[in-house]
Amino acid sequence: MRGQQPAATLGSVVRFLIVVYLLAIGAGAVLAQMILPEIFPILNIVGLGSALVPLIVIYASLELGDERAPVLAAILGFFLDLIPPSQHLGTSVLILFSLSALIVTQASKPESHTWPFRLIFVLVGTFAFFLMSYILNLAETARWYWPLSVWSKITFASLLNLVLCPIFFFLVGLPPRFCGWKPDYETQERYYDR
Repeated sequence: MRGQQPAATLGSVVRFLIVVYLLAIGAGAVLAQMILPEIFPILNIVGLGSALVPLIVIYASLELGDERAPVLAAILGFFLDLIPPSQHLGTSVLILFSLSALIVTQASKPESHTWPFRLIFVLVGTFAFFLMSYILNLAETARWYWPLSVWSKITFASLLNLVLCPIFFFLVGLPPRFCGWKPDYETQERYYDR
């Protein structure tokens, strides 16, 4: 019993460090969302700068698969709401938290970690994030205007995340896996295989 206590403490430290690692990547994505469209205006049209945060939330929800992911999503949503064009504190928090909580409910299922399902989570999750953000913005301003540019940005950002997803998931997951971390769903599957 004494030997299990340091292992449990080490496991909780590693779990905390993974959240800090993903939070740092998310904060970098928020900074990129502020800086990149100013330098390259074409990225604002395509939606690249604003599409990275939902991608990180979806990745964290699938890999962490527990209550840490929605908390991380809420923190990143708060960071997004602090960016100057956003005048409505709490909308990104609500949307990203809800998106993460929905994905976490499915993360324990083994088929949710196959690539077809991951791609569906990324495509639908990104589309839902941008659509709900725009709907809440329209509801607050009490005007319902749906220009083609909004649909183009939502569609391009969703498709861009779909294309970037395999590369992004591999690169973000590489450092933790290199240090020996394995997501909970991998260790649970091994436990059930015995």
